[in-house]
Amino acid sequence: MSGGLQEQKKPSTAAREAYFLEFAEKVRATVHVPLMLTGGFRSAAGMNAALASGAVDVIGLARLLAIDPDAPTALLQGKDSAQQVHTIKTGIKPIDRMGLMEILWYSLQLKRIAKGREPRANESGLLAFVKSLAMSSWGTYRTRRLRARN
Repeated sequence: MSGGLQEQKKPSTAAREAYFLEFAEKVRATVHVPLMLTGGFRSAAGMNAALASGAVDVIGLARLLAIDPDAPTALLQGKDSAQQVHTIKTGIKPIDRMGLMEILWYSLQLKRIAKGREPRANESGLLAFVKSLAMSSWGTYRTRRLRARN
């Protein structure tokens, strides 16, 4: 891993935070195009160290933006976001093992933002799952009714 990231944090913390950085460094050695790294970053310091190392040119923020649309402002000031990306679980092991909650939960937050509402960073994974089932079922029902009318 890059020295810059490890100097600011314990090696175990750095490894957890930028777990694709070592791969990006290997890619950087073979290509000369802008590289984006996403996944695992938890702090402005970790992101800045990865950028300063030269291994990457851009840091992906998709999940963080889904819960904190103002995160870029804080990060550009060298501060951590007010929110933290975390694993989303329903408490129902077969569903949690499928890994679909990450996409479903964060997608629901993005839909809230698209409608002009605030994201709910602390919304229950189980509640989001139930909402998603209800919305999916309603959408299917509505589509069938529209087809039947035509």
